[in-house]
Amino acid sequence: MERFIFLFGILVFFFSFIFFVMNFIGDYDGVAMVISVFAMLNASIAIGVSEILTRVKN
Repeated sequence: MERFIFLFGILVFFFSFIFFVMNFIGDYDGVAMVISVFAMLNASIAIGVSEILTRVKN
């Protein structure tokens, strides 16, 4: 379960980071940039939770 959460967090962070960079280059809407930042925050929380679960399990 921890590996799934970690991989999910990495994938979401990667795609939202690409979208964030596209917002800087392409001058997209400000709401899309805020959504990509919140998606990166959500992915970071998922990665942190998987690390905590791994350490608690061991």
